[in-house]
Amino acid sequence: MDTKKMAQVIRIAKMHYELHYSQLEIAEKEGISKSSVSRILKSAMNDGIIEVRIKDSILYNSHMEEELIKRFPIKRAVIVPDMVENPQILLQDVCAALAEDLPRYLKNDSVLGVAWGHSLTVLAKQLPKISRTGISVIQLTGGFSRAVYESDALEILKKFTECVGGTGYQIPAPAMVDQTFIADALKQDSQIKEVLNMADRCETAVFSVGNLERPSILYEMGLINQKDYMDFSRRGAIGDCCSHFINKNGEIFDPEIDARVVGTSLDTIKKIPNKLLLISGNEKIDVISAALKGGLCDSLYIDAAAAKSVIQANPL
Repeated sequence: MDTKKMAQVIRIAKMHYELHYSQLEIAEKEGISKSSVSRILKSAMNDGIIEVRIKDSILYNSHMEEELIKRFPIKRAVIVPDMVENPQILLQDVCAALAEDLPRYLKNDSVLGVAWGHSLTVLAKQLPKISRTGISVIQLTGGFSRAVYESDALEILKKFTECVGGTGYQIPAPAMVDQTFIADALKQDSQIKEVLNMADRCETAVFSVGNLERPSILYEMGLINQKDYMDFSRRGAIGDCCSHFINKNGEIFDPEIDARVVGTSLDTIKKIPNKLLLISGNEKIDVISAALKGGLCDSLYIDAAAAKSVIQANPL
């Protein structure tokens, strides 16, 4: 599209969406037909020149937020309504709520920690441009897969880094290895050691939690196998937070297993001042409750149905 045509498209879009001119009024001003205006607006929408965003933050449920704060050591909870009963749209809406709030947590010359997984992949695609300087973005845990499975860990790190105009730091390793001595050796690698040291200064972290189930990302990545799954489940593990398997109280379920994790320790994560926990769907109530009990969240971003289920599962 040439510059003159592009200028017309943008002009028509601004008249319609910002000045609220009717398509007929625009047609008269541009000397074209109304159908041409309609076609240009539709084409601009399809080409991404026009983006429509529905802001539903006014519907966030303050009553459920209060109920969650009564039950768990969290500072705030953003409750997102399910408007169209579509799981993917609901996840996008919860991610949009977190993306909108993200600037409030970020300061210049700070460290931002990010995890990976399906929810973070969706969130990363919605991140706004945030005007900050000197932000270091670190991976909270290794994201390399031991099977033919893509975790999107590096792409998520890139998106967050671009969002804040900062510098990204990767942990070039799997989240979990077979033996403790392997994890210890990897943590001595200069690049990984630098990231883990930066985690001690991390002020904001963004992550989700996962069930101990099949299929799951950790299972598909080859980090746990069928035998591990059966053993962990039998001994009280209910899910993971940043690749650390936790029990119903949000604590490490087995220190020896946890020593195989290549990433920021759970104790270090708990000390991060702004822990943003992203949740969508009713399938993770037990592990959500565990994470909240264990002090793994300061600000919770969750859909209304899941919030209701968490409240019901944790009576006062």
